Amino acid sequence: MSPTPTDALSALRATPADPYAGAPTSALGRDSFLKLLTTQMQNQDPLDPMSNQDFVAQLAQFSSVEQLMSMSSSMDNVYMGIAAMNNAAMAGLVGTHVEAVGSGFTYDGSAETLHFDASSSAVSGTVYVHDSEGRVVDSFELKADELTSGEAVWDPKPGTVPDGVYTFDVQASDASGDPVQVVEHIVGAIDAMDYSTGVPLPSVDGVTVALADILKLTAE
Repeated sequence: MSPTPTDALSALRATPADPYAGAPTSALGRDSFLKLLTTQMQNQDPLDPMSNQDFVAQLAQFSSVEQLMSMSSSMDNVYMGIAAMNNAAMAGLVGTHVEAVGSGFTYDGSAETLHFDASSSAVSGTVYVHDSEGRVVDSFELKADELTSGEAVWDPKPGTVPDGVYTFDVQASDASGDPVQVVEHIVGAIDAMDYSTGVPLPSVDGVTVALADILKLTAE
């Protein structure tokens, strides 16, 4: 059975962090260890030379260090292999329909459908649209059916706002006028996968979506 989009996402979330990230790079290598041991023997007190037991102990220590270095290299290779497989799996998610927590969207001059999840107790609400600087550029009241469906269309008058990336937030109240929780969503098809940070980051219509914020993936 072929892997589903959810399988690919779960695999990436389960990828272990690089166990050697940030580790010091000035470890004592084989040549340095042997040079140190040779220098120690050349400069030892002839009246009190290193015993056979001490010499064997240092050689055993060297052997242990060498084995650990070899293990470290092997684990690096395993990690790189897992990361490569998961990167390939994430690339296969391009074109997949995604629903995620988020409030960003790209406006291109045409009407934009905004998605959110409001508490069932909400009876009124207002949508605020912000530009990239966080300034409110528009707002509108939600209708009862929009609160229920969790969808509202933002269609500003032509020429009033430039094309670009915007965010929105919904502020809703219950019958008593008390605020209720609303979670904004990003809904659309994954159109790109960014690997520049070392961790695949999908984007929807130019808006980056964090893997931890993805709620649902659906193959189209």
